Amino acid sequence: MPDPARTLVVIPARAESKRLPRKNVLPLGGKPLILHAVDVALTAAPFGRVLVSTDDPEIKTVALSRKGVTVDDRADILAGDKVKVVDVIGELTDRTDIQRDFDIIGMLLPTCPFRTAPQIRDGFDSLSPDCDAVISFTTYEFPPILRHLRQEGRHATVVQSFAADHRQYPLPGFRRRPIGPTAHSSYVDCFVPSAPQFLYRKVKGATMPRLNSVDIDDGQDFAYAQFLIERPKSQFHKAAP
Repeated sequence: MPDPARTLVVIPARAESKRLPRKNVLPLGGKPLILHAVDVALTAAPFGRVLVSTDDPEIKTVALSRKGVTVDDRADILAGDKVKVVDVIGELTDRTDIQRDFDIIGMLLPTCPFRTAPQIRDGFDSLSPDCDAVISFTTYEFPPILRHLRQEGRHATVVQSFAADHRQYPLPGFRRRPIGPTAHSSYVDCFVPSAPQFLYRKVKGATMPRLNSVDIDDGQDFAYAQFLIERPKSQFHKAAP
């Protein structure tokens, strides 16, 4: 079983968002959005470090309001809207101190407020020597092939099959997808050689109910999250995948 004390949990939170400005600090359920990820990380297990990576002073102040959280001031080169999460994780795992102090690195997107501590623990505990990473996934509410993208005034069908791209280690189930990912755990050295390619390694899927997998990207997503958070909390524990 992985050692929580040698696990680094990273919450990447950059300053801006094109679709929903300042979303990481918008109030949801009585606290800034990012604190939902921070709080679940702090309660899921006695992890060695919970680290918020950000380029924003307000996000830094909000994150440091929780005891036990550290903040990494992200370099400008990692602060643009074209920077990928794996770029941020890869930069961290390239550091000598991270390689020395941690065996496992976990990542929680700050835009997914409904994950529970037991779900985080289950994903962490399922990491084993026969796989390189554990990534959360859930069901689509519609067939993935029907996804569309608005491009220059016309609709173009977008087919994004996770299993097709990762034939060696497909995730089980029909109409399932990875969540970007909202949560994952991986061995640190999986990121060191070539961070963007880590998904091509041996990946294990951890099922999460759709309600727990809500990812806030725009105003409509935020309104839906506000609606959900006013409902009984028990729904997030009992919801079926």
